[in-house]
Amino acid sequence: MSLPPAEIRLREARADELAALSELCLRSKAVWGYDATFMEACRRELTLTGEELGSTVVRVAEREGRPIGLCQIAVEGPNADLAKLFVEPSELGRGCGRVLFLWAVATARDAGARRMTIDADPGAVPFYLRMGARSAGVAPSGSIPGRVLPRLEVALCPICDISHAEAGFEGEQEDEDV
Repeated sequence: MSLPPAEIRLREARADELAALSELCLRSKAVWGYDATFMEACRRELTLTGEELGSTVVRVAEREGRPIGLCQIAVEGPNADLAKLFVEPSELGRGCGRVLFLWAVATARDAGARRMTIDADPGAVPFYLRMGARSAGVAPSGSIPGRVLPRLEVALCPICDISHAEAGFEGEQEDEDV
């Protein structure tokens, strides 16, 4: 694997930007062509809260000082959950999603997780498959009653995955409470 693009920088999310980051999530989700009613139904699930900053790990991707994406993971024992990975629509296909995904894999593995689960939007499944995820069934939507989402998993075994340093995240804190 190659190093992340130099122009993309990752940093911790800040409480004062949660509203703007939540709107980024909604803009990103909307690229799949959902109508306004569907998007409003997703608003609560896609909104980042201050509580989540304390119970999960959230990273913001920036290009030239401007937030262009975010990733949120939760790790509990050997299991990690990729709760959010959203990229500004104008940045799709420019490496941000890949950088955030590699950060999530390295962070979850370094925290002791052995697998990471992704309940993905159907439109995002090809990206996750290219990144090495495998199908693991379906999961109920957290926003739309009766809707199911593709569930994917990534194996986080020490032999097959990379550390923060190998992924190019030299400055990341590896001893955070997760």
